Amino acid sequence: MSNTNPELVEKFTAMAKAVAATVAEVPSREEAFKYIVDLTLSKDPCELLADEPDTEKGPLGPNRVPTRVQRVIAAPSLDDEAFAELDKLCQEKGILCLRDNVRKYAAGIDLGLNEAVAGVAASGTCLCPTTDENVRLAGMISEISVIMLKKSTIYPDLPSVAHIMREAIGQGASFTTLITGPSRTADIECVSAVGVHGPLAMHILLLED
Repeated sequence: MSNTNPELVEKFTAMAKAVAATVAEVPSREEAFKYIVDLTLSKDPCELLADEPDTEKGPLGPNRVPTRVQRVIAAPSLDDEAFAELDKLCQEKGILCLRDNVRKYAAGIDLGLNEAVAGVAASGTCLCPTTDENVRLAGMISEISVIMLKKSTIYPDLPSVAHIMREAIGQGASFTTLITGPSRTADIECVSAVGVHGPLAMHILLLED
């Protein structure tokens, strides 16, 4: 029997959309992976904003620097079975799927995939604790950030997930991220700009248990 609370799912969705996140409900992990591959193929290849001598370069992008020829998905948080499933889909479409050495591709990652352990309905926030640098980078240096979240792990407010954060710290998590929408800043003349310090877009995939 599912522990999903439809009211919390509805509120989480509304609040996440209010901060410019795209929210989609998917029935299974398989459908989530298809969504991710299609999303990657729908975007322009990301620009090589740092030198990568071994990377095949494509046409110049908007910033007058080369683009990648092969799109890249970083999915370091997936277990062996899930990664193999996603990697198979990526290979069929000519996409490079990474789980390790994400730093090597810091010049430009098209899509970073992470899994949240909890969601906060009051703010549309996703909680992603980790000890793995690859997981942190996947959510920080990609042009599109995608987070998979089980509907049953959505809680009403931040105090409701405090016990999860304490447990993660107790188990050795050295980096706990609370993610609310894509990267955003208003440092320059109080004008809001998206994607300055991180992903240009954020997609949250709500999965059934």
